[in-house]
Amino acid sequence: MTLQASAVNPRAGWALALGIASVALIYPLGIVLGPIALLFGMSVLRRINGSAGTLPGARQAKAGALCGGVVTAFYLLALSAELAALLLFGSFIPAP
Repeated sequence: MTLQASAVNPRAGWALALGIASVALIYPLGIVLGPIALLFGMSVLRRINGSAGTLPGARQAKAGALCGGVVTAFYLLALSAELAALLLFGSFIPAP
């Protein structure tokens, strides 16, 4: 008895790759790759859910969207901290 690997939707694989790349490259490219991974993963997930079970790869699309969402949330948190420092103290947070 052999196990056959099910073909995964290539877009789900791209969503996962974008999500992992956004986490791995969080400083130089995360600000761009995070939202792209989030939106692309959600788009692929909608397509998979609308296919009535004929397209596999929902877990990969969810993982890619989750990674992109975490990176996007991190950047939004950092931006809000910078804006709060600017409003409260009159200058941005100094770099170390």
